[in-house]
Order: sequence, then C-alpha cells, then structure tokens
Amino acid sequence: MKYENEGHRMSRILDSHQSRIVALIITFITTLLTLSVFFYLSITPSAEFEYQDAEFSINRYTDESSLHGLWGLKRPHLQLEGWKEWIGLSRPRDRAKEARDIRDLSDLFYERFPLDDKRAARGMNRPALERLAHCIETNTCGRDEEKVVLLASFHFNNAITGGTSGEDIWARSTLEALHSLNYTLLYSFGPMDTLTLYQGLQDKVKTIIWEGAELKKCLARNETNWESLENDHTPGTFQNQTAQPRFGCFRRPGFEEGIPPEKSFTFHFWSGPENPLGGEFTLSPEDYKSWNKGVGNHYLGYSLETRCKAIPLPTHKEHRGMALGKYAKYFNTSSRDWVWGKEDILRQAILDMPHSNKGEKFEMIATGGHDDGRTGAHELMYKGIRNMGGLPQDEWYQTVAASKFLLGVGRPLMSPSPYDALCLGVPFINPITWWNREEPEDWSRWITQHDALRPYGPPYVYHVQKENHEQLEEAMKAAMDNPIDRFIPPPMTVKAVRERHRKLVETDWTPSAKAAVRALWTDKGKEFPYLLH
Repeated sequence: MKYENEGHRMSRILDSHQSRIVALIITFITTLLTLSVFFYLSITPSAEFEYQDAEFSINRYTDESSLHGLWGLKRPHLQLEGWKEWIGLSRPRDRAKEARDIRDLSDLFYERFPLDDKRAARGMNRPALERLAHCIETNTCGRDEEKVVLLASFHFNNAITGGTSGEDIWARSTLEALHSLNYTLLYSFGPMDTLTLYQGLQDKVKTIIWEGAELKKCLARNETNWESLENDHTPGTFQNQTAQPRFGCFRRPGFEEGIPPEKSFTFHFWSGPENPLGGEFTLSPEDYKSWNKGVGNHYLGYSLETRCKAIPLPTHKEHRGMALGKYAKYFNTSSRDWVWGKEDILRQAILDMPHSNKGEKFEMIATGGHDDGRTGAHELMYKGIRNMGGLPQDEWYQTVAASKFLLGVGRPLMSPSPYDALCLGVPFINPITWWNREEPEDWSRWITQHDALRPYGPPYVYHVQKENHEQLEEAMKAAMDNPIDRFIPPPMTVKAVRERHRKLVETDWTPSAKAAVRALWTDKGKEFPYLLH
C-alpha cells in the first residue's frame, strides 16, 4: 500500500505544471545542442579537402573529425566571430557582397589583363577567386583559405609549366608549401596586375612575393614616368582613364591606396638585399645568414623531398660517377672556374679508379651540352667523360640515382642538383675553391661550389681542395665504397619548409618594417619615401 501511494504521488507530479516546465527546458537544451552541432558542421570543411590543380594534387586540409572541436577542442580555424554572429553578439558579415566584389574583381582583372599563352598561371586566378567567393558566400571556407598570397614572380609560372632553373625549383617548393597551408594563391607578372589584385582584396592579402625587377618598377612608378614603365602584358593605362588620374604602385604620400611595403617580399636566389626594407624582406633559398655571422637575407628555403621520394631507387648502381654541369663551358680547363687543374687531374683520377667486384670498368658520365644538328652526336664535354646529352627530367633523376657519386667541377654554384643526388642516395663531391692555409679544416671559412653543404661530411658530402689529385681520388673511391641511403638536410624537409612559409604569411611584419626603416633610412639621415601602416 505504501508503494502504491508513492506511485500515485509521482503520477500527480508528472502531470503538474512544474513537470511541463521541466520538459520544455530539457527540450530547449536538447534542441540548442542539436542546432549547435549542425551549425558547427556547416562552417567546418570536411576532414580531407582535396585541391586539384594543373601541376599539383595536394591535400590542403587535414584535421581531427568535425565533432572533435564541438566543445572548443583544438579547432584553430573555427573563429569566435562565427559564433558571435550566430547568437547576435556581433554584426554579421555581408557575405553576399564580399562574394560579389570578388567576382567583380575577377572580371576586372581579365578585362585589364587577358589570358596569355606565355603566362599560363594567369588563367588559374579565375577559379581561385571563384573558390574564395563561393566559400565566403556559403560560409564554408577551410582553415586559412581566406588568407591570400600574391605571387608576383615569373618563376612561379615557370614552376607550373615545367621550368628547371634553381629559381623555378625553389618556386615549385614554395607553391607546395603554400598550397599545403590552404592559402588562396593568385599569380601576377608585373606591378599593375599585382596592384589590381591587391586593391580588390585589400586586407585579405597577407603576403606578396615579388620578382626583384618588378618590385623596382612598382617602387619607381609615378605620374612623371609611368609611360616609360608600361609593357604589353601588364599595362597600367587604366590609371590614366579616370577623371582624376592617379599614378603609382607602392604605397607612398600621394598614392595611399598603393601596395604596403610591410607585406612585400622579394624572391631572390643570391645573397645581398633586394628590397628597400633590407634582408629581412628579401627571401632566399639558402640560409646565408648562418654563414655570415647573422647578417643576411630571410631564409625561406625549399624542399625536394616530395618529388625525390616519388622516384624509386634502383636495385643496382652502375660502376660510375656523374659530373655536375649541363654546359660544356663548365668543363673548360682554361676557365678560372675549373677546379681540377690544367694538368688533367680529373682524367687521371678517372683512369686510376679500380674495377668493380664484378669486373666492371669505371666510367664518368655527364648530361648536357648541345647535340650536333646533323648527326645528333652529343657534344664532347671533357676528354674521358661520356656525355649522354640533355635528358628529360625523370630520366635525369634515374641516371643520377644509378650512379655512385655526383662530382662538382666548380660551376654551377648553389645548384639544387646535389640535394637531388643526396635524396636519391648518391654522395656529392664538393670542390673547395678557397680555404685558410693555416687552418685548412675550418670549414666555416671555406668557399666551395656549394657552401650550404659545408656542415655535412662523409659519407654524404666529400669536400676536396681544388687541384688536389690525391684528395680527389680518395673521395671518389670512398664515395663508391660507402653507399648511402636517402639523405635530406633537416632544414629541407617538407615539414621544416612548410613551417617557415607559415611564419612568413602569419607574422605581422609591421614592427620589423619600422625597425628596418630606422636602421636603413632614418638613422642614416635618409627619408623613407614609402608609407607603412
């Protein structure tokens, strides 16, 4: 009877007004949580966001599952602004207008700068701008997708179209890093197309990477000289087609709508600054600063890891070495750059190499020169070296990988090829062209064909004094007797290079720019002619 009475009391409670309120509260909380989940999923990209491009197939976004960040756990791309907009704590963005403005910019860009067969990368801007407009409009942008990088060097176009110069290879690595970070990339070829993109996107542009010559034109452009700076592929005559013409490119007094100096970096392969803000705003492929007591350019670097690891290593190496150099002039024994002497040191070293364990005779090969237009015969590069002629890139990699070492002959300097060789399991013999006679082992004072490899030694890199026959023979024999696995210098891994690119784009460089203005201009009594924020 006692339990029966308690049951009746419970039934009355459930039928009461208070119970309905409790039920409504539970329903409200459940609905709110459900809507929160759907809202979160609506603004979160899928875990695997694939980016397809003409020359790249790169995973641009990989993160935890969509639900992982529901309670605020490690979702750095989810901005608080979105939540504030949703619950009414901040004024919502006019996403439709932003998207419309970006599409208008796309139309304006191609009206001013039509597609050009020689500048294939220009055609990639329209789909990139459309992706950006669409994701803003639908609130589906991935992490950092709204951050724009302008690539104002022709080397990025070359990287896409198969260029193989050192600068082109560096540019390809930069494209890989920036794509992997999910930034929106736009291509330009001169001051005026770069200015058009910047003015259309403004604060969305985080970084501009310039070709040095084009930056100089941008710096110089004004109302007195603009006509002399015109060219056919990036004309700026539109600045003369308004009621009140304004001529310029870089931000300066009288042209405040110009490109900001603190976002402008120069793409420069060699040492020495190529930017009005000095070395910190001059990007370099090598860490020149570490070799010069902390003085030098901004080390961005590059990686060959992805490309190299896609190449399978041979199961058998030929009993040979390979000489680095694609031009016969590098093998001119009368040249001051030739490091193996005028007394046939290299040829004698080749003749002195022992046969392999299988009785194979040693040979040296080269790849390059000019073929005879009539007979097709390959140019003789050096007596004692068999020239295989210029090879397609994939075949060149296989030829290097099947060799037992790569030999420097003095030129070219700082080539990416020794890095390719190391990554393919092939040691490099690096000529030392100058050393301190009193301390010949002090590598920090050496001048070599490839200074960036000075810190590394056998079995990966063998440093040999020029015209030293004994050292050369020892290095050639040691390289053949001590095979190596793939080797990638730690600063050149994909991860290390990606992080330096992330820092380049994510950092506010305004304080550094102000410090550079003081150090390079005002402290020297010179007026800085441009405007910082």
